Amino acid sequence: MTTELEIGLYIFMLAGFLGYHVITRVPPLLHTPLMSATNAIAGISLVGSLVVAGADYGPLSTALGFIAVTCSSTNVVGGFLITDRMLKMFKTTKDHTTQRHRFQFNPRLLVTGLVVVVGLFVLTYLSDQVRKDVIYLFRDVLPSHALRYFYVVSAALFILGLKGLSSPKYARKGMHAAAVGMLMAIVGTLFHHEIVMYKWIIIGLIIGSIVGGAMGLRIPMTAVPQRTALSHSLGALAACLVGISEYFHHHGDLSTVVMTPLGFEVVIGGLTFTGSLMAAAKLQGILPGHPITYKGQNIFNLSLLGVIITSLIYLVFMPPEPMVFKLMVGLSFVFGLLLVIPIGAADMPVVIALLNSYGGLADASMGFVLMNKIQIITGSLDGTSGFLLSLLMCRAMNRSAINVLFGAFGKVAKEESGVVEAKGTVRSITAEEMAALVDGIRSIVIVPGYGMAVAQAQYGVAEFAKVLMKRGIDVKYAIHPVAGRMPGHMNVLLAEANVPYDQLYEMEQINPYFAQADVALVVGANDVTNPAAKYNKNSPLYGMPILDVERAKSIVVLKRSLAPGFSGVENELYYNPRCMMLFGDAKESLNKLFAALKS
Repeated sequence: MTTELEIGLYIFMLAGFLGYHVITRVPPLLHTPLMSATNAIAGISLVGSLVVAGADYGPLSTALGFIAVTCSSTNVVGGFLITDRMLKMFKTTKDHTTQRHRFQFNPRLLVTGLVVVVGLFVLTYLSDQVRKDVIYLFRDVLPSHALRYFYVVSAALFILGLKGLSSPKYARKGMHAAAVGMLMAIVGTLFHHEIVMYKWIIIGLIIGSIVGGAMGLRIPMTAVPQRTALSHSLGALAACLVGISEYFHHHGDLSTVVMTPLGFEVVIGGLTFTGSLMAAAKLQGILPGHPITYKGQNIFNLSLLGVIITSLIYLVFMPPEPMVFKLMVGLSFVFGLLLVIPIGAADMPVVIALLNSYGGLADASMGFVLMNKIQIITGSLDGTSGFLLSLLMCRAMNRSAINVLFGAFGKVAKEESGVVEAKGTVRSITAEEMAALVDGIRSIVIVPGYGMAVAQAQYGVAEFAKVLMKRGIDVKYAIHPVAGRMPGHMNVLLAEANVPYDQLYEMEQINPYFAQADVALVVGANDVTNPAAKYNKNSPLYGMPILDVERAKSIVVLKRSLAPGFSGVENELYYNPRCMMLFGDAKESLNKLFAALKS
C-alpha cells in the first residue's frame, strides 16, 4: 500500500518536472518578476506557520509560530505587490502609442466564481450529511473538505500563474490568479482542525501585511535585488522556526520518516536565512562588495558542513537529542553567513537564484514534515525556478555553481589591478562633442549596466532615446543576462522608465547587429563589455560571453572613472581607438547632453 511519504515524493517529482517545463518558457525579459513571483509563492510557509501559531502546542511553539506568520505574510504581500508593480511596467511600443480600451482582469470575479464552484461541489458531495447532522457537518466534515479542495484549487492557480509569465501580455493576469490561489490556501488553512486560537494569527498577519505592503509599494526598482534577498531570508526563517517548533513540540520523539525532512528543513532554512541577509547587506553596500576571504576558508567551511551533515544523520537515527539538534541549528546559521561572505558582488545574480532554490527546498521539506501537499508542490516549483535561473546565470558567466560558491571571484583580480599596465590611450569626449557625434548617425545601441541603476539614470536614458527616435535614428537596447545584481534587473529598470520591451534585445539577438551600429552607448556596464573575456586567458573573465560592443563604429562610455567594476578586472574596452569616455555621473552627463542637443 502506498504511504503518505511515497505520495509526497511522487508529488514533489511531478511538480518539479512540471515546473521545469513551465519555467523554461519564461523569457529572460521576465526573469526578475519570475524570481519575485516565486518568492511570493514561497510564502506558502505561511500555511504551516498558521497551524503552529494557532494550535495550543505551548508558549515556545506559539511564539515561534507568531514570528513565522509575520515573516511569511511579509513575503506574500510584499512579493505579490512588487511583482504586480513590475509587470504593470512592461509595455510594447504599440501600448505606449494607443489608448484603446481593453478588458481589465478583475480578481474579485475569479474569487467569487471559485468560491461558488467549490461551495456547490462541497454541498452537493455532502448533501447526505446535511440531512443527517448539520452540527457535525459544519464542525467536522465541512472544514476538512474545504481545506482539501481549497488546496487543490490553489495548486492549480499557482501553476497557471507561473505559466502566465511565459508572455508579458498575460503575466499580470497570471500573477492575479496566483495571488487568489495564495488567498485560498490561507483561508483553507484556517479550517485546520488543530487551530484553536486566532489571536496571534491575526496579529502576525496584520504586522506582516503592513511591513510587506510598505516594502512592495515603496521600495525603488533599483533596490529589487536587496528586497528579493531579504524576502528569501524571511521565508527561510519561517520554515526553520516551524521545524524547530515541531521538534520541541514532540520532544524529539519523531520517526525517521519525519526527522529526515525536518532536519533538511531546519538546516536549509537556517543557512538560507543568514546567507540571504549577507547577500542583501552586500547589495545594499553595508558589507563590501568584494570577496572577504581568509586562509583555509574553504577547508573550514567544508568541515563545518561536515559537522552539520553528521549531526543530521545522527538525529535521523537518534532523534531525542536536543543538544545535538541545537548544535545543528546554530551551525546552520553560522554556515550560511560564512558561505556568502567570500562571494563577490559580481556573482550576486547566481547567489540570489541559488538562495531562491534553497528557500523552495526548505518549504518542500516543511511540506513533508506536515504532510501538506500544497507546500510540497509550491516548494518544488520554487526550488526548480531558482535552480534553473542559477544554471542560466552560471552559463552566462562561463562558471560553475561550485566555482561561484568557493571561487572567491574577483579577489585575485582586485589585488592585481594596481599593477596592470595601460593597454593604450584613453580618449575622452564632452557632452557637446557627443551631441555633434549623434547628430549625423542612423543607428545606436544602448548598453545599460548596474552603474545606470546606481546613478538612477534609466529615465535620462529613455528620454535620450526618445529624442533620437524623433530624429529618425534607430535605437536598440542590448541586455546581458547578468547585467545588474539579479537576472533581468536591467529589463525592469528600463520598463520603469517606459522603455517598450520590444526595443530590448538579448545578447544573442543584438551581438550580430553591433557591427552595423554607428554608435554603441555604454551606460555603467563594465564586465559584460570587456573584450578580455574573449582572448585573455589570464583574465578571470575569460570564456564569459559578452556583448560585442567593440565591433561598433564608435563607442561612448558614460562612467565616473576608469575604475574596474565589481569583478575588480580592468576593462580593456576603454583603450579601444574607437572608444571615447564621457566621464561623470551618468544622470548628470545625460542632462548636459540634452542641453547640448537643444542648443
